[in-house]
Amino acid sequence: MRTDKEAKEIVVQVTNEMFSLGLLTATGGNVSSTSPDGETLWITPSRLYKGNVKEEDLVRIRRDGSKVEGERDPSVEWQMHFGCYTARPDMTGALHTHAPIATAMGIVGLPFPPINTDAVFLRDTVLVPWIMPGSKELADAVEEAMRKSRGCFLQNHGLMTVGKTLRDAASRAMNLEETAKVVLYCKQFGGEMTLLPDEWVDRLASIAEFI
Repeated sequence: MRTDKEAKEIVVQVTNEMFSLGLLTATGGNVSSTSPDGETLWITPSRLYKGNVKEEDLVRIRRDGSKVEGERDPSVEWQMHFGCYTARPDMTGALHTHAPIATAMGIVGLPFPPINTDAVFLRDTVLVPWIMPGSKELADAVEEAMRKSRGCFLQNHGLMTVGKTLRDAASRAMNLEETAKVVLYCKQFGGEMTLLPDEWVDRLASIAEFI
């Protein structure tokens, strides 16, 4: 079983990685990992520059938002993270990114056409309509979306992903951005996209939950 120390370490590592990749902005986006107690989580704080997050910056909170450890205020999106874990109790990591291309894809409501294997694995990504960030209403909508997929577009806002580990959630966020980038390039080149055969789409979709 992971320790609180390990939970904090992976939050710091993933936060700094996502910032270096341009998937988190200076103060936009948030990252969490569940505590071994099963009741609390470690989350990045509100309004903190994401380029150099340290373990002492993190906040441990209960489901009502009250602090257990940490000096800073938790991310205003903390309810959204708990919503992910309620929908997927076997998951231990969640993150909200502002990945620019995938965010733009969500704004225009484009689906993922089956252009490659990643696109097939990500086709169940749900589009959550615009709801005020930080609100309980958004957290409830994300919770419902996570019952259908391990990721969702937050329209006019960004992405939310969840995973059995925070590393899994981060990989899904990166794959969403990379696949959105390929779709963008295809649109820019013009012409008709070559799609995977229906037979292979069905076969690949059947194992998507394991990826």
